[in-house]
Amino acid sequence: MNPIKLVAHRGHQTQYPENTLLSLAEAIHAGARYVETDIQLSRDQVPVLYHDNHMRRISGVKGAIHDYSFAELITIPAYEPKRFGDKFLDLKITPLADLVRLLVAHPQVHAYIEIKRCAIQQQGIEVLYRRVTDLLMPVVEQCTLISFSIPFIEYACQTAWPSLGVVVERWRDIECTPIQAIKPDYIFCDYKQLPRTGTISLPHTRLVIYEIDKAATAIKLIERGANMIETFAFAELQQALDKRLHA
Repeated sequence: MNPIKLVAHRGHQTQYPENTLLSLAEAIHAGARYVETDIQLSRDQVPVLYHDNHMRRISGVKGAIHDYSFAELITIPAYEPKRFGDKFLDLKITPLADLVRLLVAHPQVHAYIEIKRCAIQQQGIEVLYRRVTDLLMPVVEQCTLISFSIPFIEYACQTAWPSLGVVVERWRDIECTPIQAIKPDYIFCDYKQLPRTGTISLPHTRLVIYEIDKAATAIKLIERGANMIETFAFAELQQALDKRLHA
């Protein structure tokens, strides 16, 4: 197996609908030891796995996650009709509790739990933090909370969640005072936001670069100082790296 640490972005996303239990389980089955998923709350404040602000692309319905009760959400497909047609029509929106059970069954797997800003705007930092972390307690050592929302990560830092990460919108944001004060365990950064040349290693912080699907690019980023690579194409990139590194 290649030595580059890959994060399965929303699970095995190239082959299965994103942020579903199936997608995450298949990524783990393919060898992923690091997975990432997105969290929002239902109208009655139950955490579910979901990325988009609006539900049309993933579920083919109107509205947003916070417009529906949890009982309603678990009957709604998460099948990505534009990509897969009706192939996964029976696949429903996944509760965070289901991911927790998957992690309990796979103690070698670490999950990056991204708290969506749209959810924070709807329910507030304290409610969202409490609802999510209450469920995550059985697997607390396997989970890193991450977000674009610095106030959310600041709050999580104050409450002493053991592992935290900030997703930056621009590379230069790494130097901003709030992020420096948090001292996050991880910085997540879009590949397109990186400086074109030079080292990108960060002292005392692990750097995760997304969205990468080519082996040559992944290798170059690791050589420049990145610690981990996040990808939608986990199995495909892992296989390409194995071939390249063992040729």
